[in-house]
Amino acid sequence: MEDWFAVEVINDNTFVISEYKHWEETYCYLICGTEKAVLIDTGLGVSNIRSAVDSLTTLPIMTVITHAHWNYIGGHKYFEDSAVHEAEKDCLSLRFPILYAAAWF
Repeated sequence: MEDWFAVEVINDNTFVISEYKHWEETYCYLICGTEKAVLIDTGLGVSNIRSAVDSLTTLPIMTVITHAHWNYIGGHKYFEDSAVHEAEKDCLSLRFPILYAAAWF
């Protein structure tokens, strides 16, 4: 699924990585600094977002998860350095389907 992600360039250091082929059309943001890069959310996990990120930068990557809904954390497994709100940290270790997800709403 090489062509799963669409990449839009905002500027030399900022990219939008989108999953337009899925009905949710998820968006993740890659911001490259001088020593590290930050990926905001990791998408659906349908395809390996790490490959898309690695094609844009050679910097070490840290992910920041805005919230732990499945369409924002699906690619989390491809990264080691992640940040998520303390209240949702356990969600990153769950497998799908998440049976208690309905309790969040």
